[in-house]
Amino acid sequence: MFLKNKNFFDSQSPVKREKESAMNPLLAENFEEETRVTDSDVNLSFYDKAFMERLQKLEDYCRESNRKDLIMQICDIQEYLASKKFTVAVVGEFNRGKSTLVNRLIERDIIPTSDIPTTTLPIRVSGSKQEILNLRMGAESKTYPLTEKSWEAIEKIRANSKGSKGEICLKRNCSLLMEHDLEIIDTPGVNSQIKGDFSMAEQALSGCDCAVLPMAAISPFSESERLFLQERIIMKKIPRIMVVLTKLDLVEENQRARVIESVRLKLESLNAEIPLYLSSEGLVEGWEEKSGVKAIRKQILDWMQESSHVSLKKDRACQEMKTIISDLTAIYTCQLEIIAEKEEKRKEVAEQKKQQLLRSSQIQWDSLEIEMLKRCNQNFEWIRNMTEDRQQDIIEKLLFELSHVTNPKDWWEKDYPYRMKMEMISLGNALENNLHAFYTRDANWLNQVLQEKYSSVIPPQNQRIADKDVFRSPVMLGDVELQDMKRARMISRISTGAATIGGYLMGGMIGFGPLGMAIGIGGGILSEVFMNKRVETQKQDLSRIIKEELPKIFSDSIATVEQNIREAYVSTILMMKKGCSDWVKVKCDAIDNAQKQAEDPKHEESIRQKIECLKKIGV
Repeated sequence: MFLKNKNFFDSQSPVKREKESAMNPLLAENFEEETRVTDSDVNLSFYDKAFMERLQKLEDYCRESNRKDLIMQICDIQEYLASKKFTVAVVGEFNRGKSTLVNRLIERDIIPTSDIPTTTLPIRVSGSKQEILNLRMGAESKTYPLTEKSWEAIEKIRANSKGSKGEICLKRNCSLLMEHDLEIIDTPGVNSQIKGDFSMAEQALSGCDCAVLPMAAISPFSESERLFLQERIIMKKIPRIMVVLTKLDLVEENQRARVIESVRLKLESLNAEIPLYLSSEGLVEGWEEKSGVKAIRKQILDWMQESSHVSLKKDRACQEMKTIISDLTAIYTCQLEIIAEKEEKRKEVAEQKKQQLLRSSQIQWDSLEIEMLKRCNQNFEWIRNMTEDRQQDIIEKLLFELSHVTNPKDWWEKDYPYRMKMEMISLGNALENNLHAFYTRDANWLNQVLQEKYSSVIPPQNQRIADKDVFRSPVMLGDVELQDMKRARMISRISTGAATIGGYLMGGMIGFGPLGMAIGIGGGILSEVFMNKRVETQKQDLSRIIKEELPKIFSDSIATVEQNIREAYVSTILMMKKGCSDWVKVKCDAIDNAQKQAEDPKHEESIRQKIECLKKIGV
């Protein structure tokens, strides 16, 4: 694991702070203020006998229809309503400060943080006097002490799990968690390279009472973040939503207010009444009441104690129930249409309906495939435009550096490979970040369509698009023979010096000492002129090679990137077709089932009663 604070396990415990507070009255006053228990008794769970009976009836219909996917959704609703904890899901893109924010909320740097993805599984943080880590992978569960080595052991197990689902339960002795029945879930970034990161965030959101979305001030409110907020949080009727602006200290002081205002206006445009908070205090004047962890913590506790909390849970459950009811009603209506036909035509009508369903779905799939491929091709245009500009800039930089060197051979063999490596890594990172954002945007759009028409979601692909091996591979030097001009100059100067001294001595013996020295100096000048010409010749050769070879290096790298991005889109399209095909199969099975049962007159009445009952359940 990667830790920015290597000594975080030495942080002060509440017990140690309490002992110190006894010696310092001022510290004791602050400690009591932070750990005071609220007197209000808030019922965080929801139970209404009539409502739960309706939910149970809906579950019975799902079981009768053999809809396992709908049964799982109902189970999630039941668990959500019965939960006595107030669950906060911290979600968003990689490297936005999610884990850092959670650490601040629970008053200790426990969860590892880094500039690369380190949260590889959902981390469910809850209160307990005994601080431990518990890893749950499938049916297996293992408990660890809260140490750095435990995180490393957990990461090793996860890496060898071959994609098995799981979560980490972190027990923390913290007043915020212990005294308020609060639970916080830290999730992997939805645009990182962790397999299943999107579905992990979706799962956390499905059972939460509050969603916290950190956004980095250095690149706030990207298009993918806006879509994630709108389609995965707001449309899912999450009861409470908060956006926290992080890393504001990395923005120039005179630009901070402008960044905050830009984010605030974008949030207002969503018409969802989402408050904006700053993760750190004292950075912008006028935002004191909405800055820092204390302000964020206070807002969460205020929401938890509002009387409307339980009704909001019910509203969200009703919204999800209506989606399930709509799905079942469509199946029953189709069955009634088949039953209404005369006996000799039932089989024919059933087959026609299945073919019609398949054709209309196929048209829809083809349309979605065309649109996704179109979006994929737009990425290619962006890649070419971006890399053409970057390629020209790199060539100009390299040629400028080459023009100022005195020993081209040394620069070519030592400086050039390093400069190319750093430029290619920079290019790879730029491509990776932008292309993943584009892909996430397009995957979210596709999921919105699938959710509306097929009640399904396709998890995004998590392969690396700009593969690091492509951009970090050694640079192959062109086939050119270069003379070491530094060494050649040294030899030339030694020879010239010897000739000058020799000419002086010999000339002195015959009475022409100055003439002999002049001949030696003249030879040195001619030698230097020759060396300079040789240096310029080498520079011209290297300039030609750079202009010819660098575009080929770019072309090969970009071809790999384009192949990876196409594979990601094609894989998503295939998964989309598989999901839609499964949906059609369920519908076709329902049609076949209706045809088989059509001879029983009681069956028709039973279906009509179910439709009427579903209407009442949805009220």
